[in-house]
Amino acid sequence: MTADALGPADVLERLKSDNITTVVLGGSDTHGIMRGKRIPVGQLPEVLTHGMPICDVFWVMHVDESDLVARPDNYTGYFPTETQGYPDIHAVADLDTLRIVPWHPNTALLLCDWELREGRGAVPISPRGVLRRVVDRAREMGYESLSALELEFYLLREKAGTAHHKRPDELAPLQEVPSTYGVVMGSLQEDIGSIIRTKMLEYGLPVEACNPETGPGQFEITLHYGPSLTSSDHAFLFKSGVKELAAQNDLLATFMAKPTTAWAGNSCHVHISLRDLQGRGVFFDTDDSEQLSATMRHFAGGILATMREFTALIAPTPNSYRRYVPYSWAGTTATWGIDNRSVGLRVIRDGDHGTRLEHRQPGGDANPYLATAATLAGGLHGLIKTIDPGALSTGDVYSQPVEQLTALPADLAEAIDLLEGSQPARDWFGDDFVDHYVHMKRAELKAQSIAVTDWEVARYLEAT
Repeated sequence: MTADALGPADVLERLKSDNITTVVLGGSDTHGIMRGKRIPVGQLPEVLTHGMPICDVFWVMHVDESDLVARPDNYTGYFPTETQGYPDIHAVADLDTLRIVPWHPNTALLLCDWELREGRGAVPISPRGVLRRVVDRAREMGYESLSALELEFYLLREKAGTAHHKRPDELAPLQEVPSTYGVVMGSLQEDIGSIIRTKMLEYGLPVEACNPETGPGQFEITLHYGPSLTSSDHAFLFKSGVKELAAQNDLLATFMAKPTTAWAGNSCHVHISLRDLQGRGVFFDTDDSEQLSATMRHFAGGILATMREFTALIAPTPNSYRRYVPYSWAGTTATWGIDNRSVGLRVIRDGDHGTRLEHRQPGGDANPYLATAATLAGGLHGLIKTIDPGALSTGDVYSQPVEQLTALPADLAEAIDLLEGSQPARDWFGDDFVDHYVHMKRAELKAQSIAVTDWEVARYLEAT
């Protein structure tokens, strides 16, 4: 169940009629993890009036919460007078996101936006807020952005909520063999697959299709397109919901980009298109030799021109870059082509409303809000600058010499440096967000640099 333009009284009445006793109020942190609180429904009127206070410490937690990332002494970011003291911010409910949580009794959920206290505005480093600002700028330019995210994940026979000490090749997948689009394998996985699809539909998420993917125990579930903020909400809720449902069935769901070297990576392809404010598609042109409008070409040009600089936003961990190898079906180059899955940006021609672009670089570990924001901002940058995307690629890009192409960053360190120096990133996402994100990701690299890996032990323990 979803709500459309509800007021506080409408929300309270709906919760009462559905016998709701608990409300989850949550939103996205930098990593794409849902943070928030559970509230007895009797406390909700106060929260809807004043917001819910919550410590801002989650902005500086490592993704595994092993430590905090200290803010630099010269930090002058979003809360400059109290940054070292971890003050409260406020979770402000977005009433249009109200939905019943079908796998918890008498429970509803509201997504929130993060705001500073005392009416000082939105927290500028909030991923949902970053995307909202880009969507608003698109509207100021005369466009409505539509998008959809294709999410891949593995189901493992591992215990959720425990410390994970297995080597990557010791992980136990739901099925031991892959079967891409396999109907028989899909039948073997249907017990949990049907639970996920059914519960997500009851949750108000627009599931289109489900199939086994290239890895053992790997699923792909596609969600129907919609306004870009709404579709990113759907993907964010889907990732969190899949994890909860898997845990209830003694499984572990992971959207990690590359759980093991031998398995296929998890992707999060972003489909995107624009309509004008009268609802007409602007990417299709019957008079063009390729049926692609000038608007689409410039939009594609902007994505391609910013793809290297924005990589850190959609490949957020060192593990993300393990996925970028030939024939991984991930975008590894700033190239584009019509229905070509070896390029970084795939053109899908499907008439006035269906013609769109598919950004193939993002992995399953991407924050949906930031992956969408990077795609949309890059495209809008191209419209403003009228950027030429260059020639369409018609062959197998993976087989071409890399020196003839624009390769995307090979690791997180390169990607972070590019993001830090990117003027388009600062123009579209703001200095506060870029500086915070760069600081957090450099801390992630530092954590990786001092970790002794299984590969090092296997290679050096006896030999040296």
